[in-house]
Amino acid sequence: MSKGIIRYIRNRIRLPLAIIKCRLLRIQKPLVVLFYVTDRCNLSCRYCVGNWSARKIHDLSLEEIKRIIDQCAELGSCHFTIHGGEILVRNDTKEIIGYLKSKGMYVNVVTNGILLEEKISDLQDVDSLCISLDGREENNDYTRGAGSYKKIMRAIHVAKENAIKFVVHATLTKRNLNDIEYLAEQAKEIGYYQQFSLLLKPLSPATQELFLSDAMARSALQKIRQLKKKGYPIFTSYRVLDNALHWPLSFDKARLDDKELAGFRDKGLIPCYYGRLKIAIDADGYLYPCSSLNDTFPALNVKEVGVRAAYEHVLKTNRCSACIYLTQNEWSLLLGMDMRQFINQAVLQAKGIFHTAARKGNAR
Repeated sequence: MSKGIIRYIRNRIRLPLAIIKCRLLRIQKPLVVLFYVTDRCNLSCRYCVGNWSARKIHDLSLEEIKRIIDQCAELGSCHFTIHGGEILVRNDTKEIIGYLKSKGMYVNVVTNGILLEEKISDLQDVDSLCISLDGREENNDYTRGAGSYKKIMRAIHVAKENAIKFVVHATLTKRNLNDIEYLAEQAKEIGYYQQFSLLLKPLSPATQELFLSDAMARSALQKIRQLKKKGYPIFTSYRVLDNALHWPLSFDKARLDDKELAGFRDKGLIPCYYGRLKIAIDADGYLYPCSSLNDTFPALNVKEVGVRAAYEHVLKTNRCSACIYLTQNEWSLLLGMDMRQFINQAVLQAKGIFHTAARKGNAR
């Protein structure tokens, strides 16, 4: 077995081992970091939750990014998801990924796929990708921009051709609710996992036409669950789907603080581990427990106080304890050491190890 594969396996098992240690010893560390390294984006999606195109935040420099990575590494971080905006609009993506890999980090990159074929060489060292696609061509292009569907589909095939592990993510809106089965069928045909999230509230008057009512959202979740049961490659776990399906309140109340959660202990809701074992660092340097709290949480800026102080502030002040969001709850199950989630992830990681071994072998 080559040194590269051994290093790859070591990086893959760092997070589960760190989770076990933290949970058994009741240690709190930012094991997982969601890092927004740019506000710039080459799409103008109608439902953009970050309002990135309007904020006009200057990019963190490469040196600032490295300093933040160093500080996270000192605190015990071992898994980074790099996000934007769109990371591939930066000219130093390869350097960012390379620096993370030099620190022994698992690196996941979220991309809209528009520049993926052009910059595929920048992504050769990533551990995984998440590519965004919102359904059939007419529906995807309505929300993400004319002509984007063809470029995203090309990105999916390029990732496949380069043997890079990836999932495809769809944000479900009124516009593409009838595309759920289409997306699942395509995932099965091409060979990847399909991930979903729900657009649950209007972010502006212009998005009122897109957001889902409770009934629409619950119907969509049922459909996803049925497709998963039929064997389609749906990434979202049954526990997470059921957590949202059986949410005891209206979806308008998508989060519960610690006191509110205490009133629903008998509902089996998934407790949140964001802010304890996972953090989000925005493109302007502010550190949040979770990106969904970036408009409400009184965050501190890592450029001003450092990552440690900003993280300790989160530990002291964050009260968000449960939510209905699908991706967040997948992570909370893993970080909370849910055994079914651990086993599922172990299977996926094992597949990834064999996949990468084959990929590196073919490259030789």
